[in-house]
Amino acid sequence: MPKPKGANKETYAATHSRLLATATALFETQGYEGVKTEQIAAQAGLAHGSLFHHFKSKRDLFIAVHNAYQIALVARIDAAAEAAADPLDRFDRIWRAYLSSTEDPGMRQVLLLDGPRVIGLEALRAQDRQTAFAFFSGEVEALMAAGLMPRRDGRALSVLLFGALDQAAFEMADFPEDAALRQRLFEAVSALIAALLRPVEG
Repeated sequence: MPKPKGANKETYAATHSRLLATATALFETQGYEGVKTEQIAAQAGLAHGSLFHHFKSKRDLFIAVHNAYQIALVARIDAAAEAAADPLDRFDRIWRAYLSSTEDPGMRQVLLLDGPRVIGLEALRAQDRQTAFAFFSGEVEALMAAGLMPRRDGRALSVLLFGALDQAAFEMADFPEDAALRQRLFEAVSALIAALLRPVEG
């Protein structure tokens, strides 16, 4: 019996999704280096060779998982921002949502621990300039435009703040059980932003 039109495409998509879901669960719990492609295929209920019909390599599969996590992080930040009462509250919710994402074991492992090693920091930084940094820079500019932050060099300030948040996130990822460190970092970021909201002296 001939297959219904589109059946092959649907089967391919279902297999692709199964591989992605299986790889996500494994990368989350075991890290990139701890997972083998044979293990992914077996847990997905597929022949090992079929994995490479969908992804050229384990690295390409990891990048797909990483991209999905980035989309989830953006959605989390967007949801937090939408609940804001004003631009300052919005900015506060955005950076807190980003740092709070380190409490998610999957985001911590995939985005912060394995991502820079597997994909490469240079590639991630180039991507961030077009996405996360561009968004963040726009929020900094919005604060200055609303008169909530003194007018400064917006790009330079955004680079420094973005870097501070990234470093705080990496530190939280390296020490996930250190609740006191997490609290101190949140307080330090809050104090830093509060200082930047004050009028420029002199």
